[in-house]
Amino acid sequence: MADYVIAVDYDKCTGCRICEIACSVTHGGEVNPVRSRIRVVRLETESSAIAMPVMCMKCVEAFCKAICPVGAISDDPVTGARVVSEDKCIGCSACVYACPFGAIAVDGTLGRAFNCNLCDGKPTCVRFCPRDALHYLERNEVSIQLRRRSVEQYGALARRAMSP
Repeated sequence: MADYVIAVDYDKCTGCRICEIACSVTHGGEVNPVRSRIRVVRLETESSAIAMPVMCMKCVEAFCKAICPVGAISDDPVTGARVVSEDKCIGCSACVYACPFGAIAVDGTLGRAFNCNLCDGKPTCVRFCPRDALHYLERNEVSIQLRRRSVEQYGALARRAMSP
């Protein structure tokens, strides 16, 4: 099984929140971003703003999974996603407090935790992103792309510095 994650190109994300809408419709049957498994957080300063989609990062050391008192969080054998068993979850929120990214939440209506399950390997948020800011990639490919992007940015800065 390959290890896939959802990677974000922050330069392309406009904060439109279509990913949240697509996710909430797919998983909850309604347009309700509160029930989305991906959350767009907008960080603003006086001079700029950045939109940051937040979803499960599939941490190697999964604090959410380790802290769950009833063992309700497991790894999906097909996608590798961390999934919450609605049958086991008691809604205690321990996983919410343990997640360093804020990527897991407790549904106020159902009283159960939920997070990104990678939509069985075909993430809805990736398919519906109008700016192509979300990508479903192998974890190793994310590292390669980040390195390539850093080199391209450094090259552009070096060319500007050297131009007359």
